[in-house]
Amino acid sequence: MSLIVVLTLAVAVILWFMYENQSQTPSQPVIDVVESHETAEPEVPVEEPAPLVQEVIPPVADTLDLDEPAPAEPEVPLPSLNESTAAVLQELVEAEQTVTPLQSEQLIRDAVVFMDNLRQGQVIREKSVIAGPTAAFRVLEQNSNVYIDPRSYDRYNTIVDWFVSLDTEVIMQLFERYQPLMREALAEIGYPDEEPTQVLLEAIEVLMQTPAVGTVIELNDDSVMYRYADPALEALPAAQKQMLRMGPDNIRRVKLKLTTIQEALKK
Repeated sequence: MSLIVVLTLAVAVILWFMYENQSQTPSQPVIDVVESHETAEPEVPVEEPAPLVQEVIPPVADTLDLDEPAPAEPEVPLPSLNESTAAVLQELVEAEQTVTPLQSEQLIRDAVVFMDNLRQGQVIREKSVIAGPTAAFRVLEQNSNVYIDPRSYDRYNTIVDWFVSLDTEVIMQLFERYQPLMREALAEIGYPDEEPTQVLLEAIEVLMQTPAVGTVIELNDDSVMYRYADPALEALPAAQKQMLRMGPDNIRRVKLKLTTIQEALKK
């Protein structure tokens, strides 16, 4: 309901109460009795005053079409793609969303590149819009075998806590609002006909296909980098192998959040 309608209804209610108070005021005339020693003249019958004709004024609200939609507020124009990062961050802050983990100076451009890489199963750290964990990756050695130290999973707790705390509705509103700039960014990397919604859905689907594994994951140490000892895990896309490093509990929480985003995108 628009502000004008609210004010009109308020005036109508005030006028109605004033009208009610006036209608309850006694309308009989006051007759003063004066004593006189003169011969009383025949009494002239006092005519009853004619009843007041009260004009009924219909409440203003009855004449309003309350079903008429309120006029839409003028939408704030989008900034240019080059200057969009500050605007996006400001809108997130105004919506009471934490922006501390975001690190990109070209947030929309980097997010679009990151989504495109994810849907191809790749992780390009230079284009990541979120700062990674600062603690070192840890392993356990037992009986000449190497395993991921479960304490390594805790490195991702802060990032996952932040991700799942984001208000999905707020994120979807911003995603919808900035789609023109995301289309522009997609065109820059060679996808002029791609829709941001489809790109994001494909990226989410890749992460959702990360297999469920236990807490203990064996690694191979080839003196250059650790690899998964299970050939099936080592054959996974890089994005899914990165997800495995977050640990089963964090993976479950991230997937639950991704599911809510998927559902919102498909509405």
